[in-house]
Amino acid sequence: KEIRFLARAPRFRLVFTMGFTFGLVIWLPLAFRHAESPGFTTRNYLTLVSGYAVLLLGDVCFWNIFGFDRSAAQAFWAMPVRFETVLAAKNIAALFFVLLEVTLILLVCGALRMPVDASRVLEAYAIAVVVSLYLASLGNMTSTSAPRALNPAKSMRSGSPGRMQVIVFLIYPVAFAPAVLAFGARYAFRGEWAFFAALAVSAGVGVAMYWVAMESAVARAFRDRERIITALSEGEGIIQA
Repeated sequence: KEIRFLARAPRFRLVFTMGFTFGLVIWLPLAFRHAESPGFTTRNYLTLVSGYAVLLLGDVCFWNIFGFDRSAAQAFWAMPVRFETVLAAKNIAALFFVLLEVTLILLVCGALRMPVDASRVLEAYAIAVVVSLYLASLGNMTSTSAPRALNPAKSMRSGSPGRMQVIVFLIYPVAFAPAVLAFGARYAFRGEWAFFAALAVSAGVGVAMYWVAMESAVARAFRDRERIITALSEGEGIIQA
């Protein structure tokens, strides 16, 4: 249901399309500036664009996963399916679109004949998966602690509450910390093995973090379900209270 619905939502389609179009364009000037003597941006162009695309998807896939469901989210507390299964399913759907986004970016880079090798491809997918793991962990908690209704028919965001802006400001440094540490390890030890070793350690920490965050989000969801449903029922849209 999640994959079908998101694919039909104008707001999601706009953000998803921007990832492999606008995201490529904004990094091009920096990449070509150092074309003759490749620098960090040129060597890691694919990874930077992929990371930017994941950042864009955060609004519609991670930190407010019940926003598009609005008051219909009340069904998740009544269906004979465990609530943690609902959260995991939404996270898997988000990961599907993240991987699809990276694949489309890779295809566009190939069509433009940009220098992309197997190592950079693996790096881009690995960074996207690990960052998505951290975003899903934190997003499950924000989705149950500060939910808000979203209108999928509106392509542009009408504005987030101040509290959510602060939360998002704190989320992204944590979510992208594994990527920063991996690049730092490669620079310090001068080898690709250091990059992937640091990323593997971060992935292990992310799995533990996801497990703890899942339990916390489920407990909060059942404790505050009336407040969550009320918050999701506010705002305009097809499904309202």
